[in-house]
Amino acid sequence: MDEMGSNGGDARRRLVELVTRAEAIVEGIEAAAPDGRWAMTAFSRYRLCELLEVMPYVGYGGDLDADPVVLLDESAGLVDQIEVSVEDLSWRLALGDALRTAAADIRAVRDARDV
Repeated sequence: MDEMGSNGGDARRRLVELVTRAEAIVEGIEAAAPDGRWAMTAFSRYRLCELLEVMPYVGYGGDLDADPVVLLDESAGLVDQIEVSVEDLSWRLALGDALRTAAADIRAVRDARDV
């Protein structure tokens, strides 16, 4: 997607960084979980990666000590800062929806074990 202006570009770069970091954290949790419940978050996370053109399942060299839901919630707040053409408004709406859905799925799986 083309973003206009440096603020939109900065927001998109930050959003990609946050999503990539959240994805790496969840991938680590999923790999370590013996029961496979984290696989239930795969579809929404994959949709999000597709919209941002981020490669899922790729190594990440940054800090992995964070709550992925918090990272995705922060990302959702950045979506409106990405300036897009009228033709790309549906992409931005889909991106916001994908961020909220992925965060909700991760929250649901994480919180299910607390029941």
